[in-house]
Amino acid sequence: MDHEDIIYLAPDTDVLQRLMARVLEDERGEVGLKLLPFVDTPGITYNYRVAFEDGTGDVIREETIPVFVEAAQKDAQQAFGERVVEGDSVAAKPDVDDLRTILDAQSDLRTAADRYVSVRVNEIKNHLQEKRHEETARELDNLEEYAQAERERIESFIEEYERKSDAGSNMDIAIHGQQERLEQLEERIETRRRELERRERIISLAPEVENYCLTLPL
Repeated sequence: MDHEDIIYLAPDTDVLQRLMARVLEDERGEVGLKLLPFVDTPGITYNYRVAFEDGTGDVIREETIPVFVEAAQKDAQQAFGERVVEGDSVAAKPDVDDLRTILDAQSDLRTAADRYVSVRVNEIKNHLQEKRHEETARELDNLEEYAQAERERIESFIEEYERKSDAGSNMDIAIHGQQERLEQLEERIETRRRELERRERIISLAPEVENYCLTLPL
């Protein structure tokens, strides 16, 4: 078996012990490590799952946002995070000082990533809200046009039956039936209007970190 690409560190190395403890704490294997040629400073790349629902509970958008936060300046970047996710790790010996820097700053890096994602979620939510508002306005206009046309049609039947009733015909049952149709129409229209109003509301679910990757330079 070829062992050329295997990196050996002393098992009692402080940073290795801390890294092993971090991996063992996570039963779902959410921790990774990458050494990449385009990385200049060490950091952590977090993959956030973000999702949005409307007021009816339907998921209208779901995506993963990768965020790289470099350890020195705590600068969060989505575009760079995407490069990290797509990049192939190089088999090389990780710098122990880089690992220690990341682990020491991990809490601050997570805070910076959370703050960045919160802003992105609000931006996406505002975009979805604007788009859904426009869609709902069009649907409400169409609904009102339909409702008005149906009202006029049913009311024309009622007027015709009332004229026949005035002329001596027994139209009570027919008139009552059309009045019930009119009431049912209004109920359906109101139900649909409330549904559209619920759909117009956009709710952002709490972002979740699906996994994260210790990201190191060569």
